[in-house]
Amino acid sequence: MRLELTLQETAHLRHCLTEALARHERGHADEELKNLFNKIVEAEARSTRQRTCPVCQQLFTQETVGRTGRYCGAACKQKAYRQRRDKAMRRYGPHFS
Repeated sequence: MRLELTLQETAHLRHCLTEALARHERGHADEELKNLFNKIVEAEARSTRQRTCPVCQQLFTQETVGRTGRYCGAACKQKAYRQRRDKAMRRYGPHFS
């Protein structure tokens, strides 16, 4: 079985399992909960990555699903585009388009 969760759902599930482990008595089910918790933590670590935005230098968490983004958001992406465009205008003149 393959279970696909968002990062928010994974964090919520991890939180619930942490509480269940804290409440649960020692026994066979305790080991099953620990194994499930460890699998969720491993899957969460594989599915995310910390990157630094080249524009604002802020760290942001990125899911590794799909195409990887370079910027923390749309504002920094737009700012980077304007910087590249202005650099090209200075280099090639006003007739660059």
